[in-house]
Amino acid sequence: MNEDPWLRLDRRMLVVHPVVDLAKLVPVLLVIAITGGSTDDRWRLGLGVALAVAVLVFGASRWFTTTYRIGADRVELRTGLLRRHHHAVHRDRIRTADLTANPAHRLFGLAVVRVGTGRREGGDDAELTLDAVRRGEAERLRALLLGEALPGQAAAPELARLRWSWVRFAPLTFSALAVVGAVWFGLLRLAEEFSFRPGRQVIEETAGRAPIWLGAVALLVTAVVGAAVVFVEGWWGYRLTRADDGGLVVRRGLLTRRTLSLEGRRIRGVELDEPLLVRLGRGARPLALTTGLRSDGSGEHVGAVGPAMPRREAHRVASGVLGLVEEDATRTPLVRHPRAALTRRVTRSLGPALVVAVVLLALPEAPADGVVVPILLVGAALLAVDRIRSLGHALTRDHLVARQGAWVRRTVVLRRGGVIGWRLEQSLTQRRAGLVTLHAVTAAGRGRYEVLDVDTARALELVDDVTPGLLAPFVIDGGEARSLVRR
Repeated sequence: MNEDPWLRLDRRMLVVHPVVDLAKLVPVLLVIAITGGSTDDRWRLGLGVALAVAVLVFGASRWFTTTYRIGADRVELRTGLLRRHHHAVHRDRIRTADLTANPAHRLFGLAVVRVGTGRREGGDDAELTLDAVRRGEAERLRALLLGEALPGQAAAPELARLRWSWVRFAPLTFSALAVVGAVWFGLLRLAEEFSFRPGRQVIEETAGRAPIWLGAVALLVTAVVGAAVVFVEGWWGYRLTRADDGGLVVRRGLLTRRTLSLEGRRIRGVELDEPLLVRLGRGARPLALTTGLRSDGSGEHVGAVGPAMPRREAHRVASGVLGLVEEDATRTPLVRHPRAALTRRVTRSLGPALVVAVVLLALPEAPADGVVVPILLVGAALLAVDRIRSLGHALTRDHLVARQGAWVRRTVVLRRGGVIGWRLEQSLTQRRAGLVTLHAVTAAGRGRYEVLDVDTARALELVDDVTPGLLAPFVIDGGEARSLVRR
């Protein structure tokens, strides 16, 4: 029997890998160059040159030491220079085959293929990475491994496409503002490291004479522009399409192109996130709850199937992911929780605020009591009302729907078949009020799939309806958390 041949990565990686690796060393080389200018410190420059040469040699060696093959039943990858590694993944365990291409890869028409098995705990067989292959070959491998049609062979149903009006939500997202803050912090740290004292003195003197409102406006403009730039780079060319197996394909990115594939049978449900600022702008963000995804360290939610967008559009996209109408998904009419649950929302919001207010009033020189205390109490009351309005759940023929949250309102729609167990918790105050918190256990990771503060009888009814036969050994007592998992 003829075995499948071992293949090498594309030769153009001999240029791409050393360039990318060397670019990562630029900050280190700059520090060495700046601090090594004296005669006594010339050895630092030599060390920097030797380090750069070592990186170039190592990057080029990957082509000679990496081979792979796609067999009828498995995918294999051999890597390593001094220590050889042989990774193998059975094709029936493959859950994702995602493509990424940074600017260097795109310049040479290459892409990185990441083949995942859906294991969250990692391990040698959790993911194989082919870095890098021709873009056309990468698309062919992804379609082959996931059983999809090649791009252009069949018109994939489109669920969503980028609209530039959505950029208005970018400054309202915390992740984009965090990136801008990190950039400012990095610049300030760089100035401190290299002691740019003249520039710092000019800035301090100018800032001291400028009015406060001008600084606030400058900071706001910088944040808005920076958030818009982050949005454009991350979501340029965004398209969400339906794959042949009922799964999803997300394509996006300006400098770094990303193609994320979600297998249909691994999608456990959807989540609609509404952070406070985005919600005030009448926006939301759809997410897919799925197994087989591992964070790439970019800070993005690994199940994001779209950016922050108008709320109506987000409901449509989330419903389209499940193949349902909105009234059966994220817009399902929810059952209100008992009065005791609403009372807990009020006490948990107003209680801490009242304690702080009493402390402020008890201090002999409390700062601005006439302003701070009323604002504090009014804000706590509004928070309580918002938490009450967010609370609710429903059980449809095929899905469990739950909503909660104030700072970030989350509406979760879980397939009944995706719930493999439950964790039921009952605190002291809940036990006195006859309430319980349900945590749905799924194979989709460590999400917050909670039904908060339902009465005990309703909780047991939900458990029995969603997972019949799992309730037999369960008893609520002593306020202890109990877990029920389908074996």
